[in-house]
Amino acid sequence: MPAHALFTKSLLASICGCLYGLACLADSGRAADEPGQPAVAPQRCWAVIFQGLPGDADHARKFQAVTDELQAWLTESLEFPEEQVLRLPDTSTTDAEQTPPLTADVMRSTLESLTAKLQAEDALWIFTVGHGSHDGKRAWFHVAGRDPSDVDFAGWMAGVRCREQVLWLTHSSSGWMVKPLSRPGRIIIAATAADDEPNETEFPHALVSITRRQPVELDVSGDGRVSVTEFYTAVVAEVERRYKKDNRLATEHAQLDDNGDGIGSETTGEPLETGDEPRPANSSRRDGGLARLTWIPDRRIGTQHQTLKTEAEVEP
Repeated sequence: MPAHALFTKSLLASICGCLYGLACLADSGRAADEPGQPAVAPQRCWAVIFQGLPGDADHARKFQAVTDELQAWLTESLEFPEEQVLRLPDTSTTDAEQTPPLTADVMRSTLESLTAKLQAEDALWIFTVGHGSHDGKRAWFHVAGRDPSDVDFAGWMAGVRCREQVLWLTHSSSGWMVKPLSRPGRIIIAATAADDEPNETEFPHALVSITRRQPVELDVSGDGRVSVTEFYTAVVAEVERRYKKDNRLATEHAQLDDNGDGIGSETTGEPLETGDEPRPANSSRRDGGLARLTWIPDRRIGTQHQTLKTEAEVEP
């Protein structure tokens, strides 16, 4: 065979090989994006704990204790690096009375700064600890100076684009913040319903109580890991237990929204049998799907964050 013919044959074989390789890469990319497949674990985990005004010395001690335990849980039991857990105001190493209280401007600047740092594969968890209210038009989180509203909070969060977003709103009247903050791919947990529930909540105290439990106690499905839905269900059950123990009528009804419709669902709080999937009481809106596939990154069982890429990939 002439030399030029050999060269042409070799060139064609190389081109075909390259095209085959590109096709394989494209197929592998599509396979990774198939609905129902977990996304890769977030590269970095960030958390912010906003502690609002206590109102009196007793609540200052209570809120301080909750924030202390949340910070310890995130950094010691979970896979959140210490430098990526922001506590505002930071009273962990200073006298709380000497530390400037949280303000709306600090909340805004913190979230704006984080938005610029967050990468697509990161995780962001936000906690509120304190008091809140609703005036018939807007929901408010109480801080020093002007209180931020639900609209303010939603605006500050509008630019957040990281893969995993979990908001734990533990303050009173927090249910009114669910709708403005809701969006596909975001999990919002509120201590109260969007109703007349302005009383001080048990939710933050129940939350830290559940953080003390071992993962095996919370792994209802028995799959070796704890989902956000399983964890949330345990907190709801603990809230109910606290009210029943004191023979009190429950004045809070926690909500979970993770399908982007802005309408939270309350879990039943009933004990689940091993192997059962935790589920919202109102399954028609299908809240809980994304939370069921988002894992508590508990280093004690070596779990890693996994979550679906978008609300559209949540299994029915």
